[in-house]
Amino acid sequence: MDKTRAKLRQFAISEPRPACMDETPAATAMEDPIAVLAKERFGIEYLFPLQRMAIAGVLDGAESEEPVRQMVFFPTGFGKSLCFQLPALLAPGPSLVVYPLLALMNDQRRSLEKRGIPCAVFRGGMENAERERGIRALREGSIKIAITNPECLCSPGLARLVDTLEVFHLAIDEAHCVSEWGESFRPAYLKLGECIRRIKPRVVSAFTATASPQVGEAIARYLFGDSGCSLITADMDKPNIRYSIEPSVSPRHSLIKLVNVLPRPLIVFDRSRPGVRLLCEFLRARGIQEVKFYHAGLSREEKEAVEDWFMKSENGILVSTCAYGMGVDKKDIRSVLHYSAPPSVEAYIQESGRAGRDGRIAQAVLIKDVWREEFRPKSSTAPQGQARAVQDTLAACRIDASSRAVQARQARKKAFLEYGKTMACRRASLLSLMGGELASPCSGCDVCDGSAVAEAEGLAELRRFFAANRFRFGKAQSLRLLSEPAPGSAAMAGPGASRRSPGEPPACPGAGLLSAWEKEEVEALLAGALAKGILQQGSWLHGRKRLGLARSGRRFHS
Repeated sequence: MDKTRAKLRQFAISEPRPACMDETPAATAMEDPIAVLAKERFGIEYLFPLQRMAIAGVLDGAESEEPVRQMVFFPTGFGKSLCFQLPALLAPGPSLVVYPLLALMNDQRRSLEKRGIPCAVFRGGMENAERERGIRALREGSIKIAITNPECLCSPGLARLVDTLEVFHLAIDEAHCVSEWGESFRPAYLKLGECIRRIKPRVVSAFTATASPQVGEAIARYLFGDSGCSLITADMDKPNIRYSIEPSVSPRHSLIKLVNVLPRPLIVFDRSRPGVRLLCEFLRARGIQEVKFYHAGLSREEKEAVEDWFMKSENGILVSTCAYGMGVDKKDIRSVLHYSAPPSVEAYIQESGRAGRDGRIAQAVLIKDVWREEFRPKSSTAPQGQARAVQDTLAACRIDASSRAVQARQARKKAFLEYGKTMACRRASLLSLMGGELASPCSGCDVCDGSAVAEAEGLAELRRFFAANRFRFGKAQSLRLLSEPAPGSAAMAGPGASRRSPGEPPACPGAGLLSAWEKEEVEALLAGALAKGILQQGSWLHGRKRLGLARSGRRFHS
């Protein structure tokens, strides 16, 4: 058996030669059983060389004198799951896969069962008898793969049972969560290193699509300590995703505009649970009915219902927190829209990477709220400067472990915000923040194709109105004049509508310039312009409540 696995490992790392027309299936299987298994059990026609290398690393564990430790960094849609699912069918012992989210656990369970591969799922709230049945099936070999999350793996009940197994391969998927979440609200991630030492698996693999050098260093430190590990990495660029940024003085106005033009299925990401529910209600109030929200606080039944709906939907909009941001394999998502900035470049690449997993062109759009100070533009447009800013900030974070973790998170957030401040190639900027560089011409971003928007919609109209009506109207009058259609305009036309006589001047220059906006959106625009010094209230000479364009307002850039 050991010689057989050694042979399989050899097949895993070698490129298959083209089959002759007269070869029989048995001959092909003898030439490359790994490829045959990939095709027959997973429907995969071709294995990438880097996939073969990761699979070989797992199979090495059966022969190596020392335990195998590896980190595998592949972009979304590259086929990371296959790198631990396929060797699990050949391994001498069970494989235990750690996922961060129940949605991802359910998705992987469905995927395996669809292929006729049984698996055990260990999650919170299970009965002891159900948990013990799963362990018994793993011990007997009738099930080869177990799925769990960090909290369950670290719990005394499951830990006691897992310790009775001889786990061959422990795979941590979405391993960037070890650093991003373990250092904040999921401390169980930081205990995975302790679990590894207790379980003593022959192979440990950490998989992720998004890890900058700093996050990769943190993953290795928390999981492997001083033991070291090998690294298998691929180009993080996804050339079929077109990146763009939408500067906005009213994110809700921009949201409506974008969801009406972006191809679907579409995911809208926001940071908070209340936020995604409110945005979903907002879209429904605006007449968009095929929309649902998703977050980790939903019940299991609610999550599964939303997951099933979105998986089958061809025109749906899912408003979600990062709970749907990792690994759920809906291949035909055409657009990902970020309503608010994620906490790091890793999170952004991970979440935007939900789009275009089928290889077709997809869109990734970030709404940039220009009123937020952290998004104010910088003079530098070089992506290299962004990466240098992260490294400089991280270098200063050497006080103690907790302080380093906090400041590292702040540094990653600060680094990503640089992405929204420059007018450099979006793709090159993202890769630079990940510690890489763009090796070929950009395959799609708004800067490189010349469609980047330099100024947020509404600012030019605001300047035009107040330049023509300097200190003429107060806030309430300005709101009414800007947001209501001008008398005689096409928007006012209709049964019984009054029309201007030919040659009759409008109520004032610029009236109705923002009539396509909702009144509360225009009100928020006026409030923001006052707060940022674009507008100012008049002196006693003009009337203190009347508004006019400030000098700094002419120079404001979004």
